[in-house]
Amino acid sequence: MEHTKYFNLRGTKIFVKTIGSGTPIIFLHGGPGGEHRFFLPHMEPLSQDFRLIFYDQRCGMSEKPSNENSYSLEDEVETLEELRMNLGLEKLNLIGESWGSMLALLYAVKYTNNVNKILLNAAVGASVEGFNEFEKELFSRFTDKDKERVNEILPKLETGEAVKNELFDVIDPYYVYHVESLKRKTKTTSNPDVNRIMWREIEEHYDPRNELHKLENIPISIVQGEKDLITPIKLEDLLLRFLPKAEFTVLLECGHWSVVEQ
Repeated sequence: MEHTKYFNLRGTKIFVKTIGSGTPIIFLHGGPGGEHRFFLPHMEPLSQDFRLIFYDQRCGMSEKPSNENSYSLEDEVETLEELRMNLGLEKLNLIGESWGSMLALLYAVKYTNNVNKILLNAAVGASVEGFNEFEKELFSRFTDKDKERVNEILPKLETGEAVKNELFDVIDPYYVYHVESLKRKTKTTSNPDVNRIMWREIEEHYDPRNELHKLENIPISIVQGEKDLITPIKLEDLLLRFLPKAEFTVLLECGHWSVVEQ
């Protein structure tokens, strides 16, 4: 059973898709500025046993606020809390992918009593250091030819002479272990304005490290691709040491988009 609906959350129409029945799981997509379709159809088999809840965070199929101030870490956390209340859920089971893993942690340290379990996939870390490391590692893996292409495209994006898809054509192969995996990725949109604004927010405000001790009684699983841009070894310093009770699994022959690959 599939159901779609718009919820008015914090003055914005937020797109929500529900598939299946049973224990609910809420999915937090990456980006920032991505959308729920990244998880599909890969997660659909879970709907045989669970109620899967996907939503777009002020991007994708959700309404775009006219005021840029509506994009903030705090607003995304509060939107998720309003979604919980609108769905009538006492506690949330969260799956956060990439940037979504960061949102999951921010929500959990603020609304600890409203969280049942957390799975972090393709995690980035517990501070802006992880985001910076992600970008640094991505550029270090580029071939010389791809570095040239990116340096040509980036200025053109500012002037409108190039579109985001041209950049993705260069970058996407670095997000997977096997390039053939990209054939399985659902075509999705990315909002560059949301990405730009939220990057600034992360640089200035993302640092839950001193609050992660609040989560010691919440079951947390972390799944990381062996060849993720944030490698399992790097994740030890960026996140795992702050969550010593978390269960950690490394997926072999897998990159950052483990939802697609594995």
